[in-house]
Amino acid sequence: PAAYDLTELQRDANKKYGYSAKQTLSLMQSLYETHKLLTYPRTDSRYITKDVVATLPERLRAIAVGPYKDAANAVLRTKPLSTKYIVNDAKVTDHHAIIPTEQYVDLNKLSREERHIYDLVVRRFLAVLSAPFEYDEVQVTVSFGNRNFYTKGKTVKAMGWKAMYDSSPGDEDDDGDDLSSQQLPAMTQGAPVFARDIKVTTGKTKPPARYTEATLLTAM
Repeated sequence: PAAYDLTELQRDANKKYGYSAKQTLSLMQSLYETHKLLTYPRTDSRYITKDVVATLPERLRAIAVGPYKDAANAVLRTKPLSTKYIVNDAKVTDHHAIIPTEQYVDLNKLSREERHIYDLVVRRFLAVLSAPFEYDEVQVTVSFGNRNFYTKGKTVKAMGWKAMYDSSPGDEDDDGDDLSSQQLPAMTQGAPVFARDIKVTTGKTKPPARYTEATLLTAM
């Protein structure tokens, strides 16, 4: 994923914590002005410029505490840093993406709500600098009697940046259908499978979900 701009951060904070856009901006202002832990919040860019790259190691060392220590040190050991997903001068206007500053963080000095916003930004920052998520996209046809059954999904080869999140491999930034995002075991062509259970389910199509603040921000 790209780094955060304000709208994307507000969207994720609403989805994960139920924070309003106004509340997220207020928390960001505190983390920027009072704690000086995150960069300028009112940005519409999700990239940084080349001149910021030299500061990335110091920013990584500043966040190498608590739950982020191992991931930050792992990224620091990567030489050179993989910056192709975050550096783009052409896509930066007045201010670059929201990223951590070089200020050392004491997590105990943050409120619960500030911790939530800080956690979102730091995990995204580390994810952008981490290795790619690698998987095989698998389409499966199973013959059972005179019937064919179909499914599709992913067989994970390397978790990469998704290791920064506690979700399953198909959860982060996956807005596709459930089948394409489900995780499948390793398979080989022609291997036998066994039907342990058979169920028939009926259902009705559902109307689109009502707008939430997160989906409104996405639509806007």
